[in-house]
Amino acid sequence: MVEIKNEKMKKIHFFFSGYITRIMVKFVTLIFKLKYFPYLSFHSTARVDKRVKIDFHGMLGDKFKLILDKRVKIYNDVFFQGLGPISIGENTYVGAFSIFGCYDSITIGKNVMIAQSVSIRDHNHKFDDLDIPMRLQGIAKAPIVIEDDVWIGYGVIINKGVTVEKGAILGAGAVITKNVPAYAIVGGVPGKIIKYRTDKKK
Repeated sequence: MVEIKNEKMKKIHFFFSGYITRIMVKFVTLIFKLKYFPYLSFHSTARVDKRVKIDFHGMLGDKFKLILDKRVKIYNDVFFQGLGPISIGENTYVGAFSIFGCYDSITIGKNVMIAQSVSIRDHNHKFDDLDIPMRLQGIAKAPIVIEDDVWIGYGVIINKGVTVEKGAILGAGAVITKNVPAYAIVGGVPGKIIKYRTDKKK
């Protein structure tokens, strides 16, 4: 009888803890909306977790916009920075501690899975002139596009100008410097195609 009682208590605890968590997420989302509302296009079903931040690098650019579609979920400690628009499609989630650096544009499609500690940056520092410190040479930028149904593994780095086509998988720790074809599985530094999801099993 003790085991039955404990199982009932576990179910009750699970139900109420889940309910409280949902209420807290809605509250945190509301605070995020109020803090950054001029820079958001936010569907009512999108949610953000704790300590999600936007940083404009000390500049207020009129091009910055964070667009979150239906049922987007942004987990804790995700960081958006830069001046360009970032668009995230419906049913996509972004894992904790990921970072988006945007000076041109970042477009992410539907049903994309982004794991923890992913870095997506559409720019980098110029370094051609040896007589000028690199930090003073400005930046080179190019848009990033991640199409629908892509899986981005833990710690992946995606560089400027990259398009990741539909259904691709980027393995944990990969550094993506070139376009990724549809349904390709990519891994390594720099990222290389390992195989395609469409390959027939032997």
